[in-house]
Amino acid sequence: MLETQVEVSVRQRLMDSAVLLFTTRGYAATSVREIVEMAGVTKPALYYHFESKEGIYLAILDELVKIADEGIAASRVASGTARQRLEAFLLGIYALFETKKAWVRMINAVFWGPAQGAPPFDFETFHRKLRNVLAEIVAEGIAAGELRAADREDVTLALMGVLSFNMDLDLAHPELGLGRDGLRRVLDILFAGLAAPALTPAHQETSQ
Repeated sequence: MLETQVEVSVRQRLMDSAVLLFTTRGYAATSVREIVEMAGVTKPALYYHFESKEGIYLAILDELVKIADEGIAASRVASGTARQRLEAFLLGIYALFETKKAWVRMINAVFWGPAQGAPPFDFETFHRKLRNVLAEIVAEGIAAGELRAADREDVTLALMGVLSFNMDLDLAHPELGLGRDGLRRVLDILFAGLAAPALTPAHQETSQ
């Protein structure tokens, strides 16, 4: 049965409230009562949508994985050169980060903070998928002669590092964050170093 707009709104308010409280107070210190009070609903509403505090926590993480999966799936059907595909993919992931910045901040707080008895979750899922997609496109770019013959894993980690650092900077020091335009500029610098050397006339003759 499809959820009504009211139910969707309630569900979203509950998730947004839980994200804020899990980030600022920690998972263990946050109660169901605090979540529903911030969301402006009653406990039965939370139990109806998520069953428990553990349920809403896992629903938040599952939603982020779903959003990331949609972005990754779109990148697999994108056309263009390896550079165009890599740049579009990385900028697309950053755009998703901007829409769910508070949720990403919660993940960092839970993942890097002290153990709080939160339900287990494979936080590495997203990074593995991200790394695999980048490595795949990089390998295709090297094979096609679009990118220099560098180590595929090194290039992949360099690209992930630029994206990850830009997101972390935005979260920790928003006044220093580069944003999408800044990320694009840094990628331009990186791609300039990754570009395959142009063939000289002599090399073109020998390759013919």
